[in-house]
Amino acid sequence: MLFIKRTLPLIITFITGIIMIVAFFSGPALPSVKALEDTFPKWIQIIMSFTMLLGAFSLLRINLNKISRKVEGWGYSMTLIIGFLTMAVLGFLSGSWPMFEPQVNVGDKYWLVAEDSMSDRHVTVVASSLDEEGNSVVDVVADPVAGQEAADAKVVERAPAYRLKGTFMAWINSVQQVLFVGVFKSAQATMFSLLAFFVASASFRAFRVKSKEAGLLMGAAFIVMLGNVPIGNLVSRVLAYIPIIGPSLDIALIKEWILTYPSSAAQSAILVGAMLGYISASMKIIFGVERSHLGGEG
Repeated sequence: MLFIKRTLPLIITFITGIIMIVAFFSGPALPSVKALEDTFPKWIQIIMSFTMLLGAFSLLRINLNKISRKVEGWGYSMTLIIGFLTMAVLGFLSGSWPMFEPQVNVGDKYWLVAEDSMSDRHVTVVASSLDEEGNSVVDVVADPVAGQEAADAKVVERAPAYRLKGTFMAWINSVQQVLFVGVFKSAQATMFSLLAFFVASASFRAFRVKSKEAGLLMGAAFIVMLGNVPIGNLVSRVLAYIPIIGPSLDIALIKEWILTYPSSAAQSAILVGAMLGYISASMKIIFGVERSHLGGEG
C-alpha cells in the first residue's frame, strides 16, 4: 500500500520529468523524442479532465455535508449546489442537441442561434450541403416579422447546421445564456468592481512615505496614474510654461519612459528570479525532495 501511495507516484513523476527535459533539449537528431513534447500535453489534458470531474464530485460532497450538518453558512452551500446542478444540466442538454434533432430537413423551421449564442431567429431551411471540410451547412431564410420588408425576409443566409435548434433546445439555450450572462457575468463584474476599492485602499497604505524607496515608489506610481487619465494632458500643458525645462515635463512621455525602462527592468529581474525558483521547485519534485503533491507527506 505504501508503494502505491508514495513510491509509485515518485517513480512516475521522476520518469515523466526526465523525459520532458530530454525532449525539450533534444534536436532534430531525435525526432521521436522531440515529438513527446506534443504528446505529453495531450495526456495532461486527459488527466485534467478526470481531475475536473473528481473536483466536481468533491465539491458536491463537501457542500452536501455542510447542508446536512446545518453548519454556519450552509445557505451559501445550498445556493452553490443549485447553481452548479442547474448550469450542468443546461450545459449537457444544449451540447446534446443532435440527440434530439439528429437530422436537418429542408423546408422545416428552426431557431438559428447567433455565433455568440446571445440571440436567435426563426428561419426556414431551403438547402443543405457539406462544406470543404465535410461539415454540414444549411441555407436558411428568416421568417418575416412585423415591420420587416418582404425583400429582406427572402435573403438567403448560409450557416453551420449545428447552429440550428428546435424550439425546446432554443429555449434551453436562452435560459442558459440568461443565467450565464445575466447572473454569473454580472456577479463577476460586481466582484471586480469591489476589488478596485480594495486595491485603492491597499495602494493608499503602501504609498505612505517612510523611506526613500517608498518615496520613489509613490512618485513613480503617481506619474503613471496621472499619465493614464485626461487630467495628465492638462497638467503637461501647465508645466510647459515653465522656462527651459517646461517642454520636457510631458507627463505622457515620462510615464512611457518609466514603463519602458525602470519598470521593464524590474519585471525582467522578477521573472528571472521566478523562473529560477520554478526550476528549483521542479527539480525538487522530480527527485522526490518535495512530496507535498502526495497529500502533504513531506
